Amino acid sequence: MAILLPRTSNGLKICAKCFAASVLLIFLAASNLYATDFKVVLTGNTADFENPADIFPIIENYLATKPGPMLWVFNGDAFPEQMTIEQVAEWKRKANGLLDRNPELHMLLNQGDREWLDSGKEGWKRVMALEKALDREKHQRFQLFLGHGCPGPWTVSFPMLEVVVVNSQWWNHPHDKPKPSSDACTIADTDNFVEELEGILDETTDKNVLVISHFPVESLGNYGGRFSAASYFSPPLIGNALVGFRQNIGTDRDISNANLGVYRYKVNGVLQDYSSVILASGHERNQSVVQKDNNFFINSGGVAGGSFIAHSNKAALTSSSAGFVEITYSSNGRVAYQHWLVNGVQVSKKEAGPIFASACENASKGTANALFQPCNPVIKPSDKMDTPRPEPATVAAGSEYASKRFKEKWFGKHYRDSWTTPVNVPYLDMDTTFGGLVIAGKGGGRQTTSLKLVAGNGKEYVFRSVDKDPFRALAYELRGTVVSQVLKDQTSTQQPYGAMAVAPLLDRIGILHASPELFVLPKDNKLGAFKEQYGNLFGMLEERPTDKIAKPKVFAGAKDIEKSFKLFNKLYHDHDNRVDKAEFARARMFDLWIGDWSKHEDNWKWAGYKTDGGELYRPIPRDRDHAFSRWDGIIPWLADREWGMPNGENFAERIHGLRSLMWQARHLDRFVGSELTKADWIKAAAEIQNAIQQQDITAAVHNMPSEIYEKDGREIERKLKARIGDLQRYAGEYYALLAREVDVVGSNKAEYFKVMREKNGQVTVTVFDVFKQSQQADTSKTYYHRVFDPVETREIRLNGLGGDDVFDIQGKSDQSILVRIISGSGDDYISDRSEVGKGGKQTLIYEKDPNPHHELGTEAREVKPVDERYYEYDRNAFKYNTYLPIALLTYNPFVGFAVHGGVTFTRQRFGKPDFAAKHSLSASVSVKGNYEFSYNNQFRQLLGKWDGISQVTLSRPLNYNFFFGVGNDTPKNNDLPSNYYRTQYNSFAVSAGLLRQFWKQSKIEVTGSYELAEGIRRNNSYLADHPDVFGVEQLHLIFAKGILNLDFRDRAALPERGFRLQLTQQAGHVSQSRNDLASISELEMEQYLSNHSKNPLTLGLRLGGGIAKGQLPFYKLFSLGQLNDLRGFKRNRFTGESKGFLNTELRWQLTETRNTFVPLKMGVRAFYDLGRVWAKNDPDSANYWHQGYGGGFYITPFREQFAFNISAGTSNEESLLLMISIGSFFR
Repeated sequence: MAILLPRTSNGLKICAKCFAASVLLIFLAASNLYATDFKVVLTGNTADFENPADIFPIIENYLATKPGPMLWVFNGDAFPEQMTIEQVAEWKRKANGLLDRNPELHMLLNQGDREWLDSGKEGWKRVMALEKALDREKHQRFQLFLGHGCPGPWTVSFPMLEVVVVNSQWWNHPHDKPKPSSDACTIADTDNFVEELEGILDETTDKNVLVISHFPVESLGNYGGRFSAASYFSPPLIGNALVGFRQNIGTDRDISNANLGVYRYKVNGVLQDYSSVILASGHERNQSVVQKDNNFFINSGGVAGGSFIAHSNKAALTSSSAGFVEITYSSNGRVAYQHWLVNGVQVSKKEAGPIFASACENASKGTANALFQPCNPVIKPSDKMDTPRPEPATVAAGSEYASKRFKEKWFGKHYRDSWTTPVNVPYLDMDTTFGGLVIAGKGGGRQTTSLKLVAGNGKEYVFRSVDKDPFRALAYELRGTVVSQVLKDQTSTQQPYGAMAVAPLLDRIGILHASPELFVLPKDNKLGAFKEQYGNLFGMLEERPTDKIAKPKVFAGAKDIEKSFKLFNKLYHDHDNRVDKAEFARARMFDLWIGDWSKHEDNWKWAGYKTDGGELYRPIPRDRDHAFSRWDGIIPWLADREWGMPNGENFAERIHGLRSLMWQARHLDRFVGSELTKADWIKAAAEIQNAIQQQDITAAVHNMPSEIYEKDGREIERKLKARIGDLQRYAGEYYALLAREVDVVGSNKAEYFKVMREKNGQVTVTVFDVFKQSQQADTSKTYYHRVFDPVETREIRLNGLGGDDVFDIQGKSDQSILVRIISGSGDDYISDRSEVGKGGKQTLIYEKDPNPHHELGTEAREVKPVDERYYEYDRNAFKYNTYLPIALLTYNPFVGFAVHGGVTFTRQRFGKPDFAAKHSLSASVSVKGNYEFSYNNQFRQLLGKWDGISQVTLSRPLNYNFFFGVGNDTPKNNDLPSNYYRTQYNSFAVSAGLLRQFWKQSKIEVTGSYELAEGIRRNNSYLADHPDVFGVEQLHLIFAKGILNLDFRDRAALPERGFRLQLTQQAGHVSQSRNDLASISELEMEQYLSNHSKNPLTLGLRLGGGIAKGQLPFYKLFSLGQLNDLRGFKRNRFTGESKGFLNTELRWQLTETRNTFVPLKMGVRAFYDLGRVWAKNDPDSANYWHQGYGGGFYITPFREQFAFNISAGTSNEESLLLMISIGSFFR
């Protein structure tokens, strides 16, 4: 019998008493079942049947084979779009009848894209309607996971199997769906989903794990980008582009699309930390069983008919026949698959094979099941410790952080002395401490080793290692590389015993917290199965705030203990729930004082206390790993610059980077602390100054081990005493950062937002309860009040969320603050009778309702954002403005050594994706006197979805590299000086236009430009000897330019698959030209094909051509050569009025290594190029094509855009021409 666990409450509202009774009933029924095998049948796309109920005769025939206890999974796309709600209910009644006739059968229904109307706009409403209809026909052995459209994860438990259900369509859906602020789900954001999934996998012990997801993360079908050879030619000339689009851009059904790309990356990242997990999908209309690392991916979605599937040597099964996959979980731990064929309603067995071998048997021929090993003896912890250990241990927190002077200079001395100094620490007496401690399980945390313990005093505790390892927190491709080694070493920036100094100081200011104590965990049988891994672990024991214990024992006498994301849900749900804002401000000023820069949402818990109508939550800050963080050394110093890492700050006597110090809590502070005024923040700082005296600081630092006081404690004490005196000033400065843009957030109940524009420019915002009948403010209940000053605040955003809210804006002033109203869902009423003398409209309304209730005067304007997400509140939307400087020293033979410097400024604004504007300035100067200056910008969505772009460049001179004359047969005299053909011209150019980016890498660009250019006649040069070349004199060029770039490649650098087409058209006028109008037309196409082996063989083809009309200066004509389309020849070797070329390349990756100094790909390449130009003055003898060929190798560290290529080319002119490039190959 299936046992629903409490995790199913994610997104579902479950009656606690009903749940407990159901679990008891099901458990009693299940206790006598499943002593043998348990089967899971995976199906998807049953909506493909003419009648979705046609699946039931197939199930009947399968059951006739007497499979025993089993679970039948409908893994999404069970119901077609046209299926009515009544037909869905009838389908469910038939399913219930089947369950009634087969007591060993269970069913599970997950959701897919067709339950969401093929990812349509009304998809969320549809899935809610389906859930309501199916819920009316309940059955205790039918597990329904539509869950209000929430992402999950949910769990269903069987005696030897844990089934984890996720809603991958939530990630994929491009329209309305549950968001955190909608209060529809416990979890409705990606980070908390990942945390919950990791928690499930961490806590599932001695059981198999099966993850159910409609969309695959690995696929061999069309939705996964695998196609037959015929697809590239169907239709001819277009089929390859369509395949490239499906492979790398993706429709809503393809797993390559941007939304599912995030899902696959996140889920793959989680699974890489675990073994023996099966992820089952049902999206592809085929069957496959594929192993990846130590896990398996199974797709089974072709029960109603199959479609193309590629074969792979990694696949144990590939089938495009109608059928399904059955998984058998054996009681000895063996896991196997059975492929079944479907013919009409008849079923028959086909291939079968192992997935995981039993650890109880000889597993040499397969992957052993690491999760479920029933034959291994269960190591039970002993009731009492074997041997008391009264004598303390002498241990060092991290002897591996010892370093020499060179390492300390570059990577910092940090707190290495504290880490390497041995300290005396008692062993933990698990028999007597807190009434006796019993292991409750492994703790969470991606950088800390921890255990959860239950104490005899009725409370829960956690034991955390002092040392940290960021290995699991890194992206998989960086693990085992120099990056992971450096980050591990930088753990020494942390003060290992800092938490012990923090705790007594928090006591002084009345902030809830745990009080850690240092112990060594004894290697004792009382640890049970954790003895070998955790024995002799050096760590800290502290109380674990939780409400999953007897109420009188709950931490700090609270009613509830919530994580941050659950607190947010409570605040979104009901405006009567609130946070003790004064206490929160005090906690944050304390963080500022001690330099704790890591107070992101996961480092807080919240203690809830019942009040009239709601709950009051007090903050419980936790995890003091980064208190007193020391960032010395050259590399950490650079990372600590304002333009470096956004978070982190060196703990010094003075605070230099307030923004980076508080960065990780920037969203939390703006949400929870929205109502706090400057006086509130300064008061919080003053309270800390008044409560903590100099002797308190001394005593707190001495709470750390005495052995490290002289090493680092005295310095920490000095800095704390210096910083506390300036705390009020820092509070005011931090308030100024928060005050520029403020979100006032309501709830999913109705509120009355009263806004008064004062004569002096200030704006008063008050949020009341609202009388539902009259829609008037209930002034007896005030939820928010704050006066905003235009000197401090640039804009205020009122977020209504759900409920029938009222927004009332009044008042007159000469100048005021911009107010944005994001009304949210509900039947809202907006009235604006305010007047502002100067500036544009100062009230902007974001209302999605097509029939809004608005009474607007002269000051308000309705805004229709380009992206519909701006109709909703996003707690994480705020971004700081940034800048990034860069400096380079380069060399090339034309200009010698050159110094380059530049800076890019990125500006943010509400309603703009990624950024609002970018401004880039750069300049360079060479030892030979060349100099260049450029400025370019990009304004996001300046005109609808079109960005504004412009550029200004000044080059004195600009290198054209070489010019050999115009024609396909121009001579190259090797007896002339090497710089004879070197060509330069002075240029001043200005351009401006519009840019539309779409489909990940594709774009349309339309610009107009002006250029003032003049060729330079150097003595003894080609231009000096050919004064008739058009372009030597000063010219004015005015052009319009259009670019269409359809880029369907998997990536721009080192592509393996995909297609690219670029069309460029220019038209304009050149002064002193014989023609009134000149034009330049170009076309380029690229195609990449690779096999799917670990080290792929890639064929790259690039075809292009161009035609120029009218008289153009030589530097605007087409050129072919080393850097442009014809390798094996000098740069710009052939110049003409038209061109044609074909580039071919064969690339073979030889190896890919990850656990090295840096992750590397290495390979070899060979190329063959064909090209020519046409010119009016070409003789008949020039009617031929030039050929160049060669080869080389490449090394790719970290990312493909850093690919370092060395190759040699040859031709009839060049015996050996060395080419070095980074990134692209064809150029």
